[in-house]
Amino acid sequence: MTHRATLFGRGYADAQHDSPRLRFRRALALGFMTLVVPGSAQLAMGRKWLGGFALVIWLAVIGAGGALWWRSRRDKAGVIDLITNPDTLMYVRLGLITLALGWLFLFLHAWWMAAPRGLTWPRALVVGVINLAVIAGIAGSTAYASQVIGVSRDVVKTVFKATATSEPLKGRYNILLIGADSGPERTGIRPDSLTVASIDTETGRTVLVSIPRNLQNVPFPKDSPMHAVYPYGYNCGSECLINAVHTAAQNRKDLYPGADDPGLEATIDAVEGVTDLKINYYAMINLKGFRSMINAVGGVEIDVKTRIAMFGHDDAWKNTYIEPGKQRLNGQQSLWYARSRVQSDDYTRMGRQKCLMSAMLQQLTPTTVVTNALDIAKSGKDLLSTNMPRKELGQFAELALKARTEKIRTVSLVPPVVDTINPNFAAIRQMVAKAIEKSEAEDATGASPSKKPNDPSQRSANNSDDLAAAC
Repeated sequence: MTHRATLFGRGYADAQHDSPRLRFRRALALGFMTLVVPGSAQLAMGRKWLGGFALVIWLAVIGAGGALWWRSRRDKAGVIDLITNPDTLMYVRLGLITLALGWLFLFLHAWWMAAPRGLTWPRALVVGVINLAVIAGIAGSTAYASQVIGVSRDVVKTVFKATATSEPLKGRYNILLIGADSGPERTGIRPDSLTVASIDTETGRTVLVSIPRNLQNVPFPKDSPMHAVYPYGYNCGSECLINAVHTAAQNRKDLYPGADDPGLEATIDAVEGVTDLKINYYAMINLKGFRSMINAVGGVEIDVKTRIAMFGHDDAWKNTYIEPGKQRLNGQQSLWYARSRVQSDDYTRMGRQKCLMSAMLQQLTPTTVVTNALDIAKSGKDLLSTNMPRKELGQFAELALKARTEKIRTVSLVPPVVDTINPNFAAIRQMVAKAIEKSEAEDATGASPSKKPNDPSQRSANNSDDLAAAC
């Protein structure tokens, strides 16, 4: 009789009479087979119906995974759309739990077929520990994956609940990124930062247009309801900055009937008036959620050029700083890096904000996202509010992957190029249009590497042909 026949060729009743040594080897072999190819242990022991059924299910799962991987090579956007669909996530979650329960049953059945009774207690202990460890691993992994899927589904349904889509204009999507700076002492939302990401729909080449929060006299497009109120721009004095537009319009349901947030709609109109770019979607980043998200991915690596104060004017006694040098910043440090104005100013921190965006784009790889999926998903609802519909997620995720291989061009409407008190909006729009034109004409494959400027303040990141080089 062959070695294989000795291990697996006997039925359960005959296996009761085998030696403890053979039972021990059989128990280990059947457990390993079930771990690698579910159903193979049952087939080896003559349980053909059960083993065949389990093997077919296993091969179907492998085939589905392979088909999804193959499709992702040619249609990443389609695959992302599929796996972010709430219905798909629900079915995947139920299917995962069902498969895990079936797998656990196969392990227990394989253990029983090995006829473990009669083993010496050291061997029984080894077999028991190994099987329990495997079962615990499967149960724990399934519970974790189920939780990730559940939280992700909740985030998709809560955050990406919009349904209306917006077509690109002249081959570009324009996304308004708003850093929300709200607090108990403030009325309404005061945008801490306003940046338009203008993205080429084919190449992913991106131009970041940053608007300082203290820009005055901002115009509204003629078709904006705010134009009727401020036909000559938002020119009511030094308090009428662009970041105050939200507060001015937040209760104007008469101007924006049906809008959930009239102030936000007015802010978008103001940005369009300044840049002459039609905004497709907005994404409002809650700064508290931003901190949680950075912690979720294990921090972000930044080359800090100068000492950054981690305190405001009212709590200078803290005397805490981010020191210069390349280092990994946690969520709290990243927030101060992006926002600190003590011993700095608005325009310098705008440059740092762009460097932080660049670092995150490069470092938030698919692997990083997958390995930190649960913590990222948990921070999602606190991090983001947007009018981007779920069906657009795949397309923009694919564009983000393309953007990682391209230079990012930046335009910032800051002094000395722009007078923030009496801006020349015709010149501003020309600056924006020229930057986009240069970005579209750029040949990424033949472009020479940019030299890093010697700029400790990082202000050069505000107006750069290559953001990564400026940082």
